[in-house]
Amino acid sequence: MQLLTFILGGVKYGIPISSVQSIEERVQVVGIPKTLPYVKGIMNLHGSIIPIYSLAEKFGYPAQDIENIVVTDVNGMSIGFEVTRVEEILEVENNHVLPMPRMISSSETFMTEVANYDKKLIVLLNVDELLEEGEQNNIKKMLEEKE
Repeated sequence: MQLLTFILGGVKYGIPISSVQSIEERVQVVGIPKTLPYVKGIMNLHGSIIPIYSLAEKFGYPAQDIENIVVTDVNGMSIGFEVTRVEEILEVENNHVLPMPRMISSSETFMTEVANYDKKLIVLLNVDELLEEGEQNNIKKMLEEKE
């Protein structure tokens, strides 16, 4: 399994490279009022308007210096996730991917696995589960209003 890894709150996270559309430098994000606290706003990416989402805020981390935005496909919708910095692309053998301890995976459906790579743990994120249905609907509504 190929993973794009990034740092957020001092923790190394990974998402399947198949979910990644692009990796962008932090650019100007236009704030939109009356959206969810995690939605930082929108950005123009090659002529497309992309919502920008703060993983740090969703995960309860303090404010982070953001270097990169990882643009992913979340259930057919392009969404940019702010990350402290993108690290690397890794090839992780399937036998090094383990279930997240039940106490954590039962409360967070987007964190169900962890990879053991080079004696370090990488928390794997399922981007399709990262945003709850209400959050996805809020973002869709925001984008429709901007059109």
